[in-house]
Amino acid sequence: MKKCIRKNAVFALIVLLVGSQTAGCVTTSSPSAERGGLFGAGTGAAVGAIAGQLIGGNTKATLIGAAIGAVVGGLVGSYIDQQNATRAEAAKKYQYDEKAAKLEVESASATPERVAPGATLDSSVQYTTLSPNKAQQIAITERRVLLGEQESFDLSERKVMREQGTHTSTAKVNLPKDLPKGNYTLVTTITDGQIIKTSKIPFAVG
Repeated sequence: MKKCIRKNAVFALIVLLVGSQTAGCVTTSSPSAERGGLFGAGTGAAVGAIAGQLIGGNTKATLIGAAIGAVVGGLVGSYIDQQNATRAEAAKKYQYDEKAAKLEVESASATPERVAPGATLDSSVQYTTLSPNKAQQIAITERRVLLGEQESFDLSERKVMREQGTHTSTAKVNLPKDLPKGNYTLVTTITDGQIIKTSKIPFAVG
């Protein structure tokens, strides 16, 4: 009986963690931002620890659960999405003729402008996607790459389904801990599978 109760409690915790994290990553038509992952790695670890305790009832199970929870929370909770304009608003802005798909990167930023190796960088990009099919959602791939003088580093990549209109995507990306000091360029690529748009933001590591 106790074992059954433990399993049910674990299932509830998993639903709470994953459900809350997923909700934070969904793009909405609201102009207000939604943080990707309400819990993040910290609370993910806490939930995982409780789940581990319920499953195993000992310190080892608790630590394993905490580690898994931290990974899940950290992976899902690294993006903030915001829809800035509806399809109608974006179509009006660009005087869209409804003849072909359209993808435009409008702005991009990276903060702070100077960071230390291993630090976290906030990378934001605002873009508009439109299609002749008014009801169609657009599959978008967002990729962020760090370019140095002699090498490059893949920082993040994800695929999302977007409602048509204008969106802002902000990713919290971790820089390599052994990154040499110097000047770098953050290249963000946005593609719908046919059209490819990029932005380049300079910043310094030191």
